[in-house]
Amino acid sequence: MNDEISCRIAAADPALAATPRECGSTAADLWTSWQREVVALLRRALHEIVQDVSLEDVDWPAWRDYYLKGKSPRAAVDRALERDL
Repeated sequence: MNDEISCRIAAADPALAATPRECGSTAADLWTSWQREVVALLRRALHEIVQDVSLEDVDWPAWRDYYLKGKSPRAAVDRALERDL
């Protein structure tokens, strides 16, 4: 299993956590980084409609499945905004 997938599994269930050495960073760090990238992409995509998007504005449990399936932040945003149809 590759390290990125191991880290995503660990982010979903800390009991399955790989060591930070295996991930290069902690699973929580990877999830947080992914979230920040999603927010940045949403800000760019929605700038004409919404004044600002923050981490607190996003329903992260709804986005978690995209992350766990290995979707990039861009692919997740495209799917959420139905730009990938």
